[in-house]
Amino acid sequence: MDFPDASPLHSFFRDGGELAARMRAYDWSKTPLGPPDTWPSSLRTIVGLMLTSKFPMFVAWGAELTFLYNDAYVPIFGAKHPDGLARPFHEVWAEIWDDVGPLARKALKGESVFLEDLPLLMRRKGFDEQTYFTFSYGPAHDDAGKVAGVFCACTETTGEVLARNALRREKDHLTELFRQAPGFMCVVRGPEHVFEVTNDAYLQVVGYRDLIGKNVREALPDLEGQGFYELLDRVYETGEAFVGRQIPIALQPSPGGPKQQAYLDFVYQPIRDGNGTITGIFVEGLDVTDRARAQLRQKLLINELNHRVKNTLATVQAIASQSFRPGEDPQRARQLFTSRLLALANAHNILSREGWDGADLPDIVAEALRPFDHENRIHVEGPRVRLTAKAALSLALALHELATNAVKYGALSTDAGTVDIAWFTAPGEADAPDRLSFVWEEKGGPAVATPARRGFGSRLLERSLAAEMSGTVSLAFKPTGLRCEIEVPLEEPTGDPHAWSSESA
Repeated sequence: MDFPDASPLHSFFRDGGELAARMRAYDWSKTPLGPPDTWPSSLRTIVGLMLTSKFPMFVAWGAELTFLYNDAYVPIFGAKHPDGLARPFHEVWAEIWDDVGPLARKALKGESVFLEDLPLLMRRKGFDEQTYFTFSYGPAHDDAGKVAGVFCACTETTGEVLARNALRREKDHLTELFRQAPGFMCVVRGPEHVFEVTNDAYLQVVGYRDLIGKNVREALPDLEGQGFYELLDRVYETGEAFVGRQIPIALQPSPGGPKQQAYLDFVYQPIRDGNGTITGIFVEGLDVTDRARAQLRQKLLINELNHRVKNTLATVQAIASQSFRPGEDPQRARQLFTSRLLALANAHNILSREGWDGADLPDIVAEALRPFDHENRIHVEGPRVRLTAKAALSLALALHELATNAVKYGALSTDAGTVDIAWFTAPGEADAPDRLSFVWEEKGGPAVATPARRGFGSRLLERSLAAEMSGTVSLAFKPTGLRCEIEVPLEEPTGDPHAWSSESA
């Protein structure tokens, strides 16, 4: 399309690209502005400056705010170009007039306005679209100095705003992921390691303290002496990351409360700025206390199992050596060996039911004597006392030997003999544990004399049992019957203080 050259009066249309040419060709006589040669010089000056500017601009002049714009404004105008030229402001931007009309009226009253990233729902491409603009509306004066129109310089910031919003949403998303991450995380800044951000898992580890803005020594004083301050210092100074596995840490979750032992897997990763200078440290890790303790509840279990197997094998070896002595009748030896193994197995059954955490004395006595109680001639009475696993095994074997001896040579070898078993506890002196006194006494059996040599049962009672239970054992071979007294310290609480007896059982 060819446009005529501007006349001398229209020289302000001479430069300005497409819009200048269109304005030269436009029949302004049909508009409220009238022919350009009748325009006030102030309007011609504004239009001339606007047309040569590379910045998007428009001017709305006169009673109907007739709309004029430059080439840089065309992309903003969209499909409204070129038909929007010389039309009233409120018509060309009808869809946003509720937003910009009040601003234009302020400018017409002589007040300049500036807005940044104003959201506007425009219809410039045949459909509604959300846009954002930074612009100013200023009063445009006529030759008499009166406000005759609105001058606008603007720039579309839709791309920048959408990018910032997307970045903000991404940041918010990452922040939420950071906050909800199952592993603990935090960022500390500067050589003093000031807390900048933490997540929920980190707060849970340290006891939900107020950390932000405080340095690590101030915020976590209970770490003193555990090496964590020094590790942070070293990472900050050297730039070398630190990776720790199952590192023990003692924390005080509540002020004035006790410290609690935990184990952590964690990384101290230096943070660098664009110049490579270290500005902080990123901390990330997991609380592996349960796993570490499980591996320790497993190591201890294996060690305990090895210990028990060795002890059991040693006990079996001792039983075998005493049962199969030189000169012993093979048949009798097998019977002794079998019965002693059964006594050991029965004691193991009790301990297995208790998870090898010990056993109650009444249960040990009842199980050990179950094969020997002829016509209820064994009388048992005493409180419920808890023994360790080692003491329970030793006592079960000792009771088996005492009962076996009573059946063969003692009170249970006759029809009238009886065995009285009783025990009681007494408080220890000062901080010493309670003590257990256990008595086995036979009555009504054959006359008893001190044996010429010690058998397996005597050695078990006087040596093994006393050693296992850290106590004393005395055997009295009285004419009326054997009396065995055992006195040992208790390593565990006595439990139910009420007496237990064979009648109540």
